Amino acid sequence: MQNKYLIKASKKFWFWFWTQLMNGFAPSDIQGNYKRPTGITIDSKYDLNNENGQIYLLVGNSCPWCQRTLLVHEIKHLSKKVKVIFLKADVEHGEWVFNTKIKGCIRLSELYKKANKKRFFRATLPLLINCVEDEVNFLSNESSQIIKILNSIKGESKCQSLNIKECDQKLLDLIHYKINDGVYRCGFARNQSAYEKASKNLFAALNEIENSLHKNKGDWIFGEELTYADIYLFPTLIRWELIYSKLFKCTEKELSNFKELIEWRLKFFKISNVYKTCYDNEWKKDYYKALFPLNPNQLIPVLPSLKEIIRLES
Repeated sequence: MQNKYLIKASKKFWFWFWTQLMNGFAPSDIQGNYKRPTGITIDSKYDLNNENGQIYLLVGNSCPWCQRTLLVHEIKHLSKKVKVIFLKADVEHGEWVFNTKIKGCIRLSELYKKANKKRFFRATLPLLINCVEDEVNFLSNESSQIIKILNSIKGESKCQSLNIKECDQKLLDLIHYKINDGVYRCGFARNQSAYEKASKNLFAALNEIENSLHKNKGDWIFGEELTYADIYLFPTLIRWELIYSKLFKCTEKELSNFKELIEWRLKFFKISNVYKTCYDNEWKKDYYKALFPLNPNQLIPVLPSLKEIIRLES
């Protein structure tokens, strides 16, 4: 009998402790649905081509929103215009840190404070900044805006790069909210109802993109032209088997059931330099180690490498 009450008390304490951890990792609404915090943005008419000083893109290897920006950076060949700085995840403290000091800062949170960005939920990546001498100016930490800013930069004339076109905003929102955020809504759901709702919306959205690919008959989501929709979708689907289906419980269907999506993912992966934005070893280490509330024992499952997964699809 004593053991029964001990178990009950332990469960209550663990659930309270788990809730506190989740509040830090992933805030939710009163129904238990994951709610992503809003970021820092600039005027939509901003022109980076007229900016003075050095432009830096700050990213982390494991972050899918960072990968969005890296994809545009690589596809557009912007290495001479925008310097990329990679940060590493400090799993013990749950924050991003620089490999070497940048503007006197070793932690990303210190850089946010240095730029006088005092009102923020968490120091997040990706982050686009402009530095003139010792002054740090934050341009944006919203990936959806950063990729448009990067895409607007005039590239080197000698470099052949794919054009990334605008696309239907309704479908772009579907990918962003129901798929990109959707996997997190599954993984960070606080209760069964919130999880089932997120899963239903996620797989309905995947079906819609699958049908769109079948209808358009081109290489990309909107047919023959690469668009922001393709940039949005790839970081989520390339992590699917390694991260989201396992850790985030995105299990309603196997991704292999979506034949058009699998074929599209393979074509996108083969775009020049896209492979350089994929760090599967870091993904596995950071996700399974850093997201303690989802994986308390921090075991990294035995999984195939990304190369093996892609090779099976070829």
